[in-house]
Amino acid sequence: MKSKKWTEFLEELGESKDQEINVDLLKTIVKFPNEKMTFLELEHYLSNEFQVHFNKDSNRSKWHKKDKYLLIWCIVKLAEKRNIKFNELVFMKPKYALQHRNGVFQYFSTVLDLPTQFLIKKWMSLLKQSLRDIPWTQEEDKLLIELRNKYPNNDWTIIAEEFIYLAPNLRYQKQIRERYNNVINPKINKKPFTHQEKQTLMLKAQQLKKNWSSISKLMPGRTDNKIKNCYNSIVKKIAKKIHLDKSDPKQEQQILKYIQKYNTYDPDELANQIEKIETNFSPIKVEHINDNSNTSNHQNHISPILPSFQPLPFIYAQYYQNYYYPPNINYPLIYFHGSEAKKF
Repeated sequence: MKSKKWTEFLEELGESKDQEINVDLLKTIVKFPNEKMTFLELEHYLSNEFQVHFNKDSNRSKWHKKDKYLLIWCIVKLAEKRNIKFNELVFMKPKYALQHRNGVFQYFSTVLDLPTQFLIKKWMSLLKQSLRDIPWTQEEDKLLIELRNKYPNNDWTIIAEEFIYLAPNLRYQKQIRERYNNVINPKINKKPFTHQEKQTLMLKAQQLKKNWSSISKLMPGRTDNKIKNCYNSIVKKIAKKIHLDKSDPKQEQQILKYIQKYNTYDPDELANQIEKIETNFSPIKVEHINDNSNTSNHQNHISPILPSFQPLPFIYAQYYQNYYYPPNINYPLIYFHGSEAKKF
């Protein structure tokens, strides 16, 4: 059964209701569903399925492809008829655009018999543009603080719905919550982390498996993001100092074990402790030759193959007259003369 508002909507559209919408253009702005319907199919769906699915007695919450197409079709047709720029329903920088947007969704709230905030939320889920790219304004921050004070029991669904309806720019619910918790919450401690806080953070990171939300409850005033950034900074410095790869989960766990074992997160102190332990357990002690020693190199050298020989006495010279002794060598290299001579 068609509602009276739907009939009035079609009368306003006139002949334009039979014209096809520009699908190619819309695909660059919204996540256009594969399900496409003619005007007659759309009208039949609205009367026989859509209104049944979303009546007051229905618990349906899933948004089907035909539902998406119906909403897009309605918004496009109304925007064309009333000369509303389509981008004003996406990025609402001008003040008058907020009125256009709310006016459009308030209107379709009566046409489709659904809450205004619900339709705005569904519309946001269809947008392709990244809402995170829009810089936050002082007006938005002020509004968010007011709503948070109005709803102090962490009911972010209600806060987000009211914020989306009142704010000049569209924002996702998660984006709204993170903005307050990580940036504008007056309870945030923006001072550098103390030694005790860092010690607690590094010890709890392994125990709680880097659950930043749980760790933040142990560190009042410190946000999840600040805690995570502090942790990554410390681990990165330690990994560089002791030559481990932070991106390797196993090596990252090894770093946390070192921190707990030696009870320090200081890279230099940790590296010294590790080197000290490894040196004490080394099976071979290596002594390096002092390059500044006055002792000549040949006096320190011991041949790994031939033993050292003392110079032969002069009285045996007649028996070794065919031998030649190179200078500065502790063992003889024999050169034969005559028929037994060997050239090297």
